Amino acid sequence: MTNNLFKMTSNISGAFYILCTAVVLGCVLAIPYLRGAARRWPWPVGALHGALGAVGLAALLLVLQHGLPTSSMGTAGFVPAAAVLLGIALLLGLVIGVRRRRPPGVLMAVHASVAIAGFVVLWTVVSLG
Repeated sequence: MTNNLFKMTSNISGAFYILCTAVVLGCVLAIPYLRGAARRWPWPVGALHGALGAVGLAALLLVLQHGLPTSSMGTAGFVPAAAVLLGIALLLGLVIGVRRRRPPGVLMAVHASVAIAGFVVLWTVVSLG
């Protein structure tokens, strides 16, 4: 049982660290947008951000496939909530990625807000889990 618990905890941590990288890259992508620059980063940077987000979400879904992690703090149910929020953020990011022109501010704000909410919920699980 303890070996299984350790494996599940390390898998959640792995998904969390992948998503940390996606968050940092998202911040880098957001800086020129917030400054109002007309030029965007080259598309491979955005694609890497999306790919890291998708891999992190897939790792989180693999953890969920084995059941909810046990928690003494009552945060086990946060993992599905984080997965749903990050999935919505991924879909919104795909919409942003296929647009040829500068995306509307509302779309960027909703994408960032949902992604941050999912990340913070997952961070809660990792830190209190």
